[in-house]
Amino acid sequence: MSNTFNIRIGGEAGQGLVSIGSILLRAIAREGWYLFAHQDYESRIRGGNNYFQIRLANEPIATWVDKLDLTVSLDRATIGRARKNLTEDSLVIYDPDVFRNEELPFTPGENYIALPFAQVTEELGQPRIMANAVAAGAIWAFLSDDFSVLADVLGELFGRRGAEIVEGNQLVAKAGFDRVQGLASKRQKPARPEHPAERILLSGNDALPLGALAAGLKFMSAYPMTPSTGVTEYISRNGRKASVVMEQAEDEISAINMAIGASFAGVRAMTATSGGGFALMTEALSLAGSAEIPIVVVNAQRPGPSTGLPTRTEQGDLTFAVAMSFGDFPRAVLAPGDVEEAFYLMGDAFNLAERYQMPVVVLSDQHLADSYTTVTPFSVDRVEIDRGKVVSGAEGGPDYLRYKLTEDGISPRLYPGFGDGLVISAGDEHDEKGHLTEDGEMRRKMVEKRMAKQKLVEEEALPPVICGVEDPELVLIGFGSTKGAIAEAVANLNERGTRAQGVHLPQVFPLPASLEEILTGPGEKYVVEGNASGQLQALIASRFAWKPTGCVRRYDGRPINACYILNELKGGGACD
Repeated sequence: MSNTFNIRIGGEAGQGLVSIGSILLRAIAREGWYLFAHQDYESRIRGGNNYFQIRLANEPIATWVDKLDLTVSLDRATIGRARKNLTEDSLVIYDPDVFRNEELPFTPGENYIALPFAQVTEELGQPRIMANAVAAGAIWAFLSDDFSVLADVLGELFGRRGAEIVEGNQLVAKAGFDRVQGLASKRQKPARPEHPAERILLSGNDALPLGALAAGLKFMSAYPMTPSTGVTEYISRNGRKASVVMEQAEDEISAINMAIGASFAGVRAMTATSGGGFALMTEALSLAGSAEIPIVVVNAQRPGPSTGLPTRTEQGDLTFAVAMSFGDFPRAVLAPGDVEEAFYLMGDAFNLAERYQMPVVVLSDQHLADSYTTVTPFSVDRVEIDRGKVVSGAEGGPDYLRYKLTEDGISPRLYPGFGDGLVISAGDEHDEKGHLTEDGEMRRKMVEKRMAKQKLVEEEALPPVICGVEDPELVLIGFGSTKGAIAEAVANLNERGTRAQGVHLPQVFPLPASLEEILTGPGEKYVVEGNASGQLQALIASRFAWKPTGCVRRYDGRPINACYILNELKGGGACD
């Protein structure tokens, strides 16, 4: 089991929590630790209580934990919220100026360290805005005796703003480091990995667009919507290096139609949104299904209905994503569970979309989107590009049939302008040439042609990812960002003597046939998911006529971790 150290930086929006977190993440990763970090933030520009939580370890980790070893409080509310997660050994660094003329909500002692962040900054002749660097320096003292690593990171982060800004941040960070160094030296530093290796630090919203670029993305259009906006921003910053056109549309309807148009023209195209934006895209998804135009849509889930909790997490769009739109047409839904899987599944998404000329939805969620972790550098050689049944030359001649009736349902695809044939696509029902028709027999043939592809998609569905023992007495089944939580819960159960197995589904529609063997195999089965209605459970039941022993569900807008799963299992978690 890994040795972990858990840090929470809490305060109001606008106090620089993300800046502190970004500084520490880079320094921690550079020192060789594995890490997992996530954010809890309200949907307001200033105020409220938010936190940035970092877990570092000497072995790979893929989820967060409740227990806090070090809490940095920049406001009044953080200590109160964190209290239930503190132990007798936990440390709290707080700003006494926040509680000026007020009774402290705790009993001062050696575990509570007063550090006036802004005051320290001003004493050194620096602007108050640098106060967050004081906090970063103080935290670093409990992780390492080597301040130079943090100084180097500050130099890189602020280098473009000039030497004065860099030196100012380094100065105040060193002051924070020195202020707590005496106490920090008495504490054991977190264990480091025995064999440090090269690793990269990414969030889910970094990995998804990076995977799309590796898969040959050439056009993206989107309208900003939390928590998917990071995907758009990444392509906007980095897309030109890969000759990608990025367009911010006026709304989600325009965004998906632009992407469909680009795909029709012959390039790999995608869009990204969240539940409300995805709802606006459904008519265009049906157009892509009818016209058999490949398109990839990233749907980063957040709690609904309506605006719901815009900055929180949930897995409540599964049923919606599977239904996707009106009418019968082939589709697939993928659901990466971690940063590494997010990168590689984007290649699968584009290949499926182009091989079967259909829409593919990649389900993310706020927890995956905004969480950071360290991973082994990706191998671009693993990303295969399959553009499907594309024709040119003589095959794309005057007799070209865009919707030719074929045995497998896949018609030859000609990029407009790359042959002598005329490419006709329409949302109305059409004949093999693409001309509109209301002939009943042709309608029947076209429906059967399109749906023949769905059977092929099902036959090559991505297999479940298994962890734990082969002969379990308890099985946890989930999808998406529950992957790491399930894996850690399974490891914990096995250490306690309960033979446990975890099952993660990277493809949730169509479900792989191999899942049936697991469902009918040994052990009690529990479905773990972040919604109230049991959408994954219902989806599995509709495919395999199966009912689990019980379930673990969370729908308060907060992410599931191993502790939550284990506590729910103790309570029975019986399903309807």
